[in-house]
Amino acid sequence: MSDGNASEGQAPRPAVYLLDYLMRMRQDNLRRQLLLNMGDIDITRMVAFVDGYRACQFANGLEDVEYGLFCDWLRDVKQEFPTDGWAAKYLRDCDGDHECAIRKFFDFIAEFVALRERERQGS
Repeated sequence: MSDGNASEGQAPRPAVYLLDYLMRMRQDNLRRQLLLNMGDIDITRMVAFVDGYRACQFANGLEDVEYGLFCDWLRDVKQEFPTDGWAAKYLRDCDGDHECAIRKFFDFIAEFVALRERERQGS
């Protein structure tokens, strides 16, 4: 009997890291993807989604180094990870507009991913 993770004779699927998944959400129709993944568009739900994804990764023994580096970069380089959290700051920055606050988070992710890609290419 199979464990449900992979069909007989097939290799398990590769892990999907958080930044990759969030970039995919950003590239697709953001509003549609958020509604599909979280229901109501709400920054608190976005934080819970990220925390849940991270908890699942941890429970499955997956270390997501890039997300940790992203958080460090957000805090140290961009000064956008205050003690009250990115969600509270971005919601204030966006005058209470939850979708705008989530988009701001996704834009920082895209900036970080592009920076890391340039670093890997030696530029």
